[in-house]
Order: sequence, then structure tokens, then C-alpha cells
Amino acid sequence: MKPRHQYKFIQALRPFSLSVAIISCGLGILIAWNEGHQHVGLALWIMLGGILAQAGINLINDVEDLPQIPRDHAHYTVVKNLISRNIKIGIACFVLASLIGLYLVSIQGWPLFLLILFSALASLSYNIGPLNFKHRGLAIVQVFLLMGIVMIQGAYLAMSGHFSALVLLHSIPVSLLVSLLLLSNELRDWEVDKKNDIHTLTVRIGYQNAVRLYWFLVATSYLLAIVFFLIGQLHQPIALLIPLLLLFPIKHYLSASERSKLTPMTGRFFFLYGIAYMLALSTLFDTAMVTTQLTHYFAQ
Repeated sequence: MKPRHQYKFIQALRPFSLSVAIISCGLGILIAWNEGHQHVGLALWIMLGGILAQAGINLINDVEDLPQIPRDHAHYTVVKNLISRNIKIGIACFVLASLIGLYLVSIQGWPLFLLILFSALASLSYNIGPLNFKHRGLAIVQVFLLMGIVMIQGAYLAMSGHFSALVLLHSIPVSLLVSLLLLSNELRDWEVDKKNDIHTLTVRIGYQNAVRLYWFLVATSYLLAIVFFLIGQLHQPIALLIPLLLLFPIKHYLSASERSKLTPMTGRFFFLYGIAYMLALSTLFDTAMVTTQLTHYFAQ
């Protein structure tokens, strides 16, 4: 059982992980914007919907802990009430995200509806139901697809009305680091998961192999960025050097016995990489035009 304070709202919300929705939706929106699909209102709704959907996932994530709490535990009732409250707020987030999704579907059509429906069903299988990706050691594959590739393509689809092979290409480096963020969570909780017989990928392959996978994901994301630059798909890759500074403290936390800061630090690395990657794509991004459209949108 986790400490009681980890079930409080802010801890359950996992604010650092919301950077995934911000970066994934932002990347899809940016590529569509660069192609001429420039609608500030849609962009804001897409971003809000993505954040609410991920917040809902985070808040209901602790539902699997309920059976593990001994009924004679001193804080059983308190923890149960905290989890129940978070689940209710999470469901509310899903409802709001669904309403935003239906609005976007009314504009862009049924392909977006099918993509949203697939994402919702697959997301709920993270740690519950017969699929239970977490316990099968497939969680990092699930988030690579859903919170990375599918969310990025979905944001682009909601902006443009169609799919894009180019978006799929650019989603891969960022999606790898979405998996990295979840892997850091597994590395942090390795001992606890192993003790509780939770078969995450890290438990299955061992801690040191998971660390090797961590560095492989980082290296691959940078290697792909270099390849994209060489073929003319990235224009300002120098910004991608900035996140590398965070790898020094991350290396320390990976080898330390106390790894509580590993996941937040990985979240910062992911966020900086995502921002830098978008800057490398943003040569056609007109900041003045965005400012003008934002002013006009909120003035209506």
C-alpha cells in the first residue's frame, strides 16, 4: 500500500505527467497549423480535451489499489474515501473530455469519433479489465501508441480533418519519450511492484535491463531527430541540446537507492524535448498571427 498522502488529489492527478497531453496535442496542432489549418478556437478545445482526458486517466489509476488495502488498516476508510473521490473527479474529467470530443467530431466527422472511441477503450485497459497492459508488461507499448502516436495524430485530425503520414513520422521521437516517462515510473516503483507481484516490464526484465532500455529510448529519439534533420524535416535542431543537461541528474537518480525524483525529472526532460522538437518544426509558425487570432477569439 502506498503512503496515504499519495492518494490526495494533487498527488493522484500527477501534474508533471500532464505534459504528455500538452506536448502530444501541441505537436499535432502545430503541424496542422504549419500546413495552413489555422484555427485558434479548435486548437484550444483540442488542448483542453487532451488534458482533461489524461487527468481522468491519472485520477482513476489508483482504483487497482483498493483490493490491496487491508480492511483492518488504520487508514483504510480515509484512503478508500480519497480513492473514491478521485475516481468521481476522474469520471467528471472524462465526461467533459467526451463533450469536447463530440464537438470536434461534429466538425471533422466520424474518423475522429472512431479514433477517440478506440483511445478511450484502450486507455481504460491500462491496469483494469482482461487486457491489463500494466500487469502484462506492455504498458510502455500502450502509452507509446495511445498517448503518443494516436494522440498526436488525433490532434492533427481534429485540426485538419484528415490523417497524415508526415505526422506519424514526427510522432515517433516524442512517443518514445512518452514511454520513457512511464518507464521511469516503473523504475521508481520496482521494489514495491516486485513485492506485490505486479508484473510490469521492469519487474519482468530486471532493473538493470530496464535502465538500458531507458537510455535506448533517449538515444533513439535523438537519433531519429538527427535523421529527420538530414532529410530536411527539422529546421532548428540546436534547441534539442538543451534537454540533454537534465540527463546528468537523471543518471544519478537511476543509480540511487532513493528514486522518488526520477519520474518528475524525466517529466521535465520529456517536456523540454517536446518544446525543443516543436521549435525545430516551427519555421512557418507565425507568433504574431497566433496572438492576433487569440485576441480576436476571446474578444468575440
